[in-house]
Amino acid sequence: MRYFIILFVSALFLFGACKPGASETDAHLAKGNDYVLLDDFANAKKEYDLALKVDTANWRACYELGGVYELEGDFTNALYYFNRAIKLNPKFTLGYYNRANLEELMGDEKASVADLRFTLEHKKGFYMALIAESRKNINAGKYKEALADLDEVIQLRQDFYLPYSMRGSCKFKMGDMAGAVQDFGMEIRTQPGHAMGYVNRAVAYSGMKEYRAAIIDLDTAIQIDPRWSQAYLYRGQFLYTLKSKDSACHDFRTAQALNDPQADGYVKQYCGK
Repeated sequence: MRYFIILFVSALFLFGACKPGASETDAHLAKGNDYVLLDDFANAKKEYDLALKVDTANWRACYELGGVYELEGDFTNALYYFNRAIKLNPKFTLGYYNRANLEELMGDEKASVADLRFTLEHKKGFYMALIAESRKNINAGKYKEALADLDEVIQLRQDFYLPYSMRGSCKFKMGDMAGAVQDFGMEIRTQPGHAMGYVNRAVAYSGMKEYRAAIIDLDTAIQIDPRWSQAYLYRGQFLYTLKSKDSACHDFRTAQALNDPQADGYVKQYCGK
């Protein structure tokens, strides 16, 4: 159960008019932001470039350009402009956070970790940076460190499902099935329409050999997302464990019809074909 979602959030800035050319710069930045919202990245970059021509030291324009290049998948230029924004404004913590995400995408984990640490040292309570750090710790097997980060996130955002989901996954990896069930329950409570929460809790229930409870959760997950083949595979396994071979094979074949790459193996192993 891996949660890895990386988002670039375009910052919409308003500047003071005390600096020469500030109003013109603001206008280009505002137009650039409008183009980003329309997915017109070419014109967005033109407006941000014009803002830089008016004011070559405008770190906001550099930051926005970095974000657009990242959205386009041009990581080299994205990194260049994030670096330039941070050089112009070394205290801009959001720049370090977005650069950390980009560095991770580029495979520079050491630099990514360093930027996240800088972000958290200089911006207390930045819960998205805490989530990113906890994910890194989970991937590295540093579960206690991950739990500490996620506990802090939950104190800051008790209504957000993701830290409960990640904490549940962390506890699952640590063998704490009861704790995982509890956290996945909180994930469901905060995001009841999120099918993954029910699947997560079902798997944790299976670790406690509570297969009927697991099947009930999978029933709900399938009601939410009837085309999620993995839910059928899990339910099929648990039904088979409870000696309901016909129902299990029906689920395996449903997953097969949904083109799940593992389904053929399950059908051959459990259904004799």
